[in-house]
Amino acid sequence: MMPTFNPSHFLSYCQSLYEADSKYDSEQSNRLDRHRHVEPDAAQFLANIATIRQPKKVLEIGTSTGFSTLWLAYGLRHCPNVGFTSLDIDKTRSDVAKSHLQAVGLSTLVDLKVQDASDYLSKNQKVFDFIFLDAERKFYSDYTEYLHRALTIGSVLIIDNVISHSGEVQYFLAVFKNDERYICHTLDISAGLFMAVRQEP
Repeated sequence: MMPTFNPSHFLSYCQSLYEADSKYDSEQSNRLDRHRHVEPDAAQFLANIATIRQPKKVLEIGTSTGFSTLWLAYGLRHCPNVGFTSLDIDKTRSDVAKSHLQAVGLSTLVDLKVQDASDYLSKNQKVFDFIFLDAERKFYSDYTEYLHRALTIGSVLIIDNVISHSGEVQYFLAVFKNDERYICHTLDISAGLFMAVRQEP
């Protein structure tokens, strides 16, 4: 039987998962072998935004092993009829994320898709209230027009690692900063979060 959600169990599970994954990542010499999930402060911020925004449609680009996915699902657990899709190209990692979601009783909230983000976005016809982007930064510029199309007035786009890897994302972020349809903020939370809120069609 799948466990029911329990807040205390969720918090202790996430703490243990963070510690285990941090240890694992520290032992990997190849960056691509690391799980590279968000820091707890950033994950909790995502949950808070989800709780405040009460979105109907949510997209996460970059599931990895599901740490941010867990916290987004946590923030969305009281949102009625929410549709939450999380993408990753690696099936093994997506399967691990699924097991974590099942362990805390939140798996029914998330549609985990194993698919290349560019392929998904190029075919996407949905508009999302909330998009979280934490994937391979070298591909971000390929997503720009697709992201514009997937956002509408009130939509929130959040991007991780914008301070720790500022040089890799500066041109991508500038597209949103220089677009009058968005109001943007860089937040000094963990590795740095960039938030763009759509103000105009």
